[in-house]
Amino acid sequence: MKFNHCKLREARGQKKLTLEDMAKSMNMDLSAYWRLEQGKTKVKAEQLIKLMMIFDRPYTYFFESSNPIHTIQIEVDCIPEKLQLLYGFLKGHPGIVNNWEQNLLKLEQELHSISF
Repeated sequence: MKFNHCKLREARGQKKLTLEDMAKSMNMDLSAYWRLEQGKTKVKAEQLIKLMMIFDRPYTYFFESSNPIHTIQIEVDCIPEKLQLLYGFLKGHPGIVNNWEQNLLKLEQELHSISF
């Protein structure tokens, strides 16, 4: 499955947001957001989650796939804020990850093992 940067531009246009608006919403500098929208950089899991929230779209909207079974491998740096964000997202969207209950349990255990 490949991130479709054209869909990102399309969603931004539909909401009538500027590049500057998006960069600010994504907590990115303008050139970094522009590269993301141009497909010059890969989208990170936490960025995808923010895009889904900003545009109120499912993750599948932003991906193109010839495979009818949609899966995404999520890699997360071991940073508590990112883990907390991902945990909340997975809990709210249980069908997004295969075997989500096991993955959610592992994430909960990792969150509890980190000292905040």
